[in-house]
Amino acid sequence: MEKQGYMIAVEGADKAGKHTQVMNMVNYLRSQGISTETLDFPQYNSYFGGFIKDYLNGKFGQTRDLPAEYTMLPYALDRLQHQPQIKQWLQDGKWVVLDRYTYSNAFSIAKTPVQQWADRINFLEDLEFRQLGIIKPDWNIYLYLDPEMSFNMRNQGLKAYQNGKPDIHESDLKLLQDVSDVYLKIATSRRNWAFVDETKPDGARMTINEVFDKIKPILDMLITKNR
Repeated sequence: MEKQGYMIAVEGADKAGKHTQVMNMVNYLRSQGISTETLDFPQYNSYFGGFIKDYLNGKFGQTRDLPAEYTMLPYALDRLQHQPQIKQWLQDGKWVVLDRYTYSNAFSIAKTPVQQWADRINFLEDLEFRQLGIIKPDWNIYLYLDPEMSFNMRNQGLKAYQNGKPDIHESDLKLLQDVSDVYLKIATSRRNWAFVDETKPDGARMTINEVFDKIKPILDMLITKNR
């Protein structure tokens, strides 16, 4: 059956408030009469999520100890494992809002020299969308948070797998800075992306409601476009 729904992926660095804004988006779309589902990646309790937890806890070494192509794989396979559910939702005509998706592999690209980023982005897209047949998002939203803010919040909101301490991504300020630059490169060189800066003119961080006020017009545009 041909895909009839619509998929939005919300991307961004750690502590950017992705989950909160995803739930705001889901609730807003439902308030507009749109049947909406959501899923977050990685799925830490899945088979491949177990590999990801071990990696993030440093079992296989530091981030830069493994080639980008290898660290991309468990994340991609985790998404692949959940394609039947996403496909069914889309075939049912539902909108799907994802908390991280293919481009969250930006961290794998960010640990390589900047002159290799374009090739690594192409590799990522080929791996997931063509080789593995992972469904491509219809739209992507990049929530930008200043990397230093993300780094300074690394001890907040820790997940169960972290065992009370930040993972190897959250603890690496240089990586966080480079991830932000990779996301910006992707968002400005690909179609169907929106960039949402969470920074106020005075340098402070926007409130949750202020960030959603910037997201809502994007949703309204997509709703109008797909009626």
